[in-house]
Amino acid sequence: MERARVGSVELVSLLDINFNFPVDRVYPQAGPAIDRYRQHLNADGQVPMGCLCFLLRADGRTVLVDTGMGPESSGQLIAELRAAGVAPDAVDVVVYTHLHGDHTGWSIDRGSGKPLFSKARYLVPQGDWDHYRAQAQARSFERDIAPLEAAGCMEVVGGDHVIGPSVRTVATPGHTPGHLSVAVESGGERGFILGDVVLSAIDTAEPEWQNTFDGDHEVARRTRLATLDRLERDGALVGAAHMLPPGLGRFVRVDGRRTWRAGA
Repeated sequence: MERARVGSVELVSLLDINFNFPVDRVYPQAGPAIDRYRQHLNADGQVPMGCLCFLLRADGRTVLVDTGMGPESSGQLIAELRAAGVAPDAVDVVVYTHLHGDHTGWSIDRGSGKPLFSKARYLVPQGDWDHYRAQAQARSFERDIAPLEAAGCMEVVGGDHVIGPSVRTVATPGHTPGHLSVAVESGGERGFILGDVVLSAIDTAEPEWQNTFDGDHEVARRTRLATLDRLERDGALVGAAHMLPPGLGRFVRVDGRRTWRAGA
């Protein structure tokens, strides 16, 4: 858990779990070029990633962006929230960047089957809702998201949905059809909760590389390039779900190349 500020908005990074992936599972077309990025791999040559969620205290509300992998993976999100001084029933809004299971896992209490954040309004990306609802076998969707509709606490949203005066959604499709990011603007400062537009620091240097997790590679490529340009230009503080914990940093230009500079 790490705290930062964007103007008057408090941004808290919350770690659910860490995981590692073989390079060819993340970047199957990288080939020998991956040797340029050994500094971003672990000792076993795998791509290390966090599984991070982000809390915003903004405009008198408590907003949780994504809910991690969940209890089946021994996730620590609830403990991290409590360390930040936030009980589940103190969350006002849960917003999902997208509906992959590593972003929805703590949505439903496994004992009662009811929404875990009992007083929250859950904001679900329209494009992902339509996509996964149409699939016959979408296990995490049926476990984590479908019960929210029955509970009457869910709202489907798209880009430019205003969560509060300082916080709104931004359409960043490609990783999934309805993928959203969350933009923060306060006191002349800017922040951005990225979701999975970028998976690792390697994407910063090689935004054209395909990864196996994007649903539409061409749309994801265009989104990644445009988003990186915007965030570098704005100097925004970025919360990135799968960068190494705490997943806070900025995209900056060093010696003519874009890089990820970790730290708030």
